[in-house]
Amino acid sequence: MNITTPPPVEDLDPEYAEQLRTHLVKTAQQSQRRWSPWVPVVAAACGIALITTAVVVLAEPGGGPPAAGVSTPTSSPTSSPSPREAQKVSPGKSPRVSLDLGPASPEEARQNARRCLSQPTGGNGPPNTAAAADGDTATVHQARWMKTLPGEGGKVQPTKDRVLVQSLTTVKGVWAQCIDSELYEVFDPALAGIPFEKSASINAADAVIGQWRYKELPDGAPTLLFASYRFSAMPSVVSLEVRIRWTGGASPWYGVPVAGGTGYAVASQAGAVNKKRETEIDIRAFDKSGRQIFSDIEYG
Repeated sequence: MNITTPPPVEDLDPEYAEQLRTHLVKTAQQSQRRWSPWVPVVAAACGIALITTAVVVLAEPGGGPPAAGVSTPTSSPTSSPSPREAQKVSPGKSPRVSLDLGPASPEEARQNARRCLSQPTGGNGPPNTAAAADGDTATVHQARWMKTLPGEGGKVQPTKDRVLVQSLTTVKGVWAQCIDSELYEVFDPALAGIPFEKSASINAADAVIGQWRYKELPDGAPTLLFASYRFSAMPSVVSLEVRIRWTGGASPWYGVPVAGGTGYAVASQAGAVNKKRETEIDIRAFDKSGRQIFSDIEYG
């Protein structure tokens, strides 16, 4: 599919998708850095929740307009208590804010793909075996503009008001995820030396896997906490939301649409200093009917 035609939202081949998800699980596990100010953490993998305390609560009526086209869920399982000092703010008490600004134009997607694929390595480490020109003929799984929040790009006041979130597969099978022109993830199934474990996959119980990172801004004197979440998801997931909770309350739920099994979401909160036991990141995902099918808590 040439990217010069309107980019479709396409599902990945099931076997290829499982390889990709396995790769994302493994890179998430391998990239944990205990003392870095950026801390990626695996949400769930291999059918086992790595964070044992998870929120399994649905939005309450009056929680604000649906984010990313998602309707308010209709049932409310009981949440598990969390032994943390962050406030236990009910999901329905946080408004829902969509970060989605709509699809990129074919030309915007093509130019961004070329810039992204020109980088020699992905942020996850493996070399990029694709070339810039491969962006012209790549299959686009998602290419959408997303609002920026304070903290995006490591700046309290971002220099741009939107970013392009894109995932694609080249004609040679190289899969890439790009945030603007930055190559965040790259995966070539033909590249020797990348191990696969077929048991490490997403399933109905753990429908989302990914890495989250936080940063306190400005460095050395934090007044703002910014969290980002890059993820892979089951085909049933069509939208995902994240929020920050801390001793002072909770941020809005920030939502993004999900297509092609991958995505990127962010949350931002002034005053939410990430001290020990004082910050939690809530993550939840929905299917096309608006039913919540996944939730988790990540600890700052």
